[in-house]
Amino acid sequence: MSLVERLRLDEVVTSFPELGPTAPDGGYSWFVFFGIIFIQITVPSILSMYGVVLGYLARNSAPLYLTSLYFDLWSEKITLTPILFVAFWCLADPWTKTVTDLASMPRLVGLIGVVLLSTGVIASGYLATGGVGAYLASLSAGAVMGIGASFVIVASESVLRKHFRVRLPLVLTLKNIAASVGFTIVPALTHFLLAATGLKTGLLLMTVAFIPTALGTLTLRSPPPQRASPYRLLLPTEEDNELGIRLSDRETESERRNNGVDNVGYDSSDKQERNPVPLFSEVNSIYAYQDADEDVELFVSPILQASNKWKQELRVIQYFRFWAAVVTWIGLRAGTLFFWILIPVLFLERAEIGYQSDDWATLLVIAGVGSFVPSVASRWSITTNAEHRKIYFGIACWLSGGILIGLTYANTYYLFLTCSLIGGACLNSLLTCQDLALCDVLGNQFAYYSRRLFSSFVGLGMLTFSFVRNQNACLTAAALLLFVGGFYCVVLTMWNIVQAWRRRET
Repeated sequence: MSLVERLRLDEVVTSFPELGPTAPDGGYSWFVFFGIIFIQITVPSILSMYGVVLGYLARNSAPLYLTSLYFDLWSEKITLTPILFVAFWCLADPWTKTVTDLASMPRLVGLIGVVLLSTGVIASGYLATGGVGAYLASLSAGAVMGIGASFVIVASESVLRKHFRVRLPLVLTLKNIAASVGFTIVPALTHFLLAATGLKTGLLLMTVAFIPTALGTLTLRSPPPQRASPYRLLLPTEEDNELGIRLSDRETESERRNNGVDNVGYDSSDKQERNPVPLFSEVNSIYAYQDADEDVELFVSPILQASNKWKQELRVIQYFRFWAAVVTWIGLRAGTLFFWILIPVLFLERAEIGYQSDDWATLLVIAGVGSFVPSVASRWSITTNAEHRKIYFGIACWLSGGILIGLTYANTYYLFLTCSLIGGACLNSLLTCQDLALCDVLGNQFAYYSRRLFSSFVGLGMLTFSFVRNQNACLTAAALLLFVGGFYCVVLTMWNIVQAWRRRET
């Protein structure tokens, strides 16, 4: 059958996959979704929790009768905890993805992650008070928490995408909104516990917040496997649902050239996978019948296949777009990290009445409120096309970098309030579309082969910030990386659009 005259059964819903799409998104899938909501409220907001902890330490480092406050943030061992948390989260992601794919019980993987998270929070409470083995705890608490967060988030994301097909844009939007709820509630709860019980007891009680996380992981369950069918191309795969719909062969040669400027070796062949058009604009097209466009190699040595796979993965480091993405995502991670943990400390040190005010915790709550705007708008960023999403992502990079630079000069309450509100919105704009933006920048196949190296380089880049002992230097470096990433996304995309328009005119 010709690819142009393909058979479409998009509107046919049946229990037989070879006759059309199975009925998705119902029954137990909604229990899985509500469990993932609890996970999203608690796990991503850990950074804001440690922002309150550092603010609490700064607030109690000097008596109230002093006219100014000086707090050596980098002398506190607990400062390393959130940095190592983000770094090891990035380093562990590709390996926890492999473990999750191999494991038949995602709820067990999630529970292991919850145990690691709770252990890291408890250990950080002891190192913050100078307990025995504080140095060892400062190196291990953040790493353990990062690995645990990776287990929980990767397991929940994998299960969510298996349960939801047609309504996936909706549930992803609601998941982003749940994360904003956590950014708003967790700082207020942490401040209340620290003020009422003290540092060590407060952090110990914060582990109670992971009880909903544990309950959410208990709902994780993969859907029952579908009956094997000879019509393999009719069945939606996890790769289709995660990376987007493949372009049809009716895509023009100019569009392929625009989508893969540096991707020589991956995009030059018609048999290679191409960049996606709008991810969910034609959801049911994955059920359309089409002929196989390449022969299946039946007799290939597994050792040779493994060798070729590693060669493909190592080849990605020679492309400029890979390093541009690494720089951008290091800036994204670092900017988000230092935004959430430094705002209270900077306010207490620089604001005119900061050392006498309790509004330092309110700033993080305001940032959480600002994050609701991009979370609600993430439905558009999920369903729009790749070019619009890259422009949106690049502009958000510029705005986020500007907010980080603004924090280095802010010295009044209203400036900090403005930076908190706008910064929460801009940085959450990056977080809500980072996975899709990565596929847009690298391309689906490129992103697939580079995922291990990419996460490793981003994690190692985050580790270097543990050696930078200056708040303004950290904020400035993260801002510069975001400016570079925004320039690459916006300028290159606009150039490709102009070039395509000129070719159409001629």
